[in-house]
Amino acid sequence: MRLRHVLIFSAALALVAAVFRRRRGRDYKEARFYKALYHPHAFELAITARRLVGRPLSMWVACLIGTSYALTHPKVLREIQANIALLDPRKATWANAARVCIHQALNFREYAELGVGETGDALEMLGSKKGIEHIEDARSDGKGCLFVTGHFGFFELGGLVMSLMGYPMTTLTLPEPTTELTRWRADFRKRWDVETVVVGNDAFSAVEITRKLRSGAMVALLSDRPFDANIVEVDLPHGRIPFSTAPVLLSLLSGAPIIAAGIWRQPNGKFTIEASAPLRPEWLPEGREATLAHFTTRLAQEGLVPLFARAPEQWHHYSRLEK
Repeated sequence: MRLRHVLIFSAALALVAAVFRRRRGRDYKEARFYKALYHPHAFELAITARRLVGRPLSMWVACLIGTSYALTHPKVLREIQANIALLDPRKATWANAARVCIHQALNFREYAELGVGETGDALEMLGSKKGIEHIEDARSDGKGCLFVTGHFGFFELGGLVMSLMGYPMTTLTLPEPTTELTRWRADFRKRWDVETVVVGNDAFSAVEITRKLRSGAMVALLSDRPFDANIVEVDLPHGRIPFSTAPVLLSLLSGAPIIAAGIWRQPNGKFTIEASAPLRPEWLPEGREATLAHFTTRLAQEGLVPLFARAPEQWHHYSRLEK
């Protein structure tokens, strides 16, 4: 093994050692591992390591880190299993929960892959595209479109791919753990002409996003981990979890349709991207609350949950969703 390979392997083991030093019983976002990973320096280190060792070894290192995390975080693995059971109890195995951690590490490695390549290389990561005709159907309304997904697969890749396919994309995101990381990820998306809007609990955010949608922008956002009280409890096949009502509200305010979409890794390493038929919410006579509940439930049950069930081992939630 080359010296540089030894160095990278040693760095991976150092990360694993950091896992063992974490204080048990705390939320995973408070763990040293999480704080070390979600930092601009960690993303830059991953890109540098990818340049040094090449694709095959970088994938091996990512799998090592993901497996090590799974082996040393039994409580988190139980939480992941409980979440998978909401979709399909038969698939709520320890092995599939471990795969969630491995796929997350591989997603982190994919950032590095994109970082060392040319902007057009993102399209080379795709294996198949399904439902693209639904996007043109949505655009025929003369407005933009809301692409709604969840913490599923390598969702970051979806916006980059859509931009390269000729659709003007804007990604809505919550602030990252640090302002430096928020800025780094926004700059990273900008390489593919994907704009980032950091949203908060304020009217200005909604006004700005509505304006973009009315002007034809394609806006991507996540809805399966709401950050505020604007939620609807939705029945899954084996439980209930909250979904954000923000996509439906933005659609009602702007007139832009909603497309549920997902992008996930296939066994051959390529990604499948799939878009569902547009959902066009309209105000119901029962009022605001009933309208948001009805269309949020439809969006989740008809569009998003079937996508998550395609690959529950790539549904990335590390704390229990059902309270």
